[in-house]
Amino acid sequence: MHVYKRYDSEKRRLAGPLLFFNLDEEFTQLKEDPEWSARHRNAVTLLKEPHLSVVLVGLQKGAALSKHKAQGPVTICVLIGAVSIKTEHESRTLRSHGMLSLEKDIPHEVEALEESAVLVTIAEPKP
Repeated sequence: MHVYKRYDSEKRRLAGPLLFFNLDEEFTQLKEDPEWSARHRNAVTLLKEPHLSVVLVGLQKGAALSKHKAQGPVTICVLIGAVSIKTEHESRTLRSHGMLSLEKDIPHEVEALEESAVLVTIAEPKP
């Protein structure tokens, strides 16, 4: 069993036959963490399987994730707010309930146009 330790007193299961998440509560917890004030963003891994990861990312207005890429295909779904996602060839604005996908190894950057909660799914390549 994978365990993520967010706080000393809290342990989180990252894998299992059935996991349930209240994303509103998860986002509220992200905003209460000192990381939210210090870096204007925060994230928590909700699921970590050998070939699949799901991460909830919280961003304050103006916060950005600098250019990066993933080793597998990615989906980005905006739950709350609005973000700008830029690749080398195009830029898209995603608002609540908007989603896009990127193939592996595509450099991209993300900027919050307003306070946002984003659910990121990454399919890890098989060895």
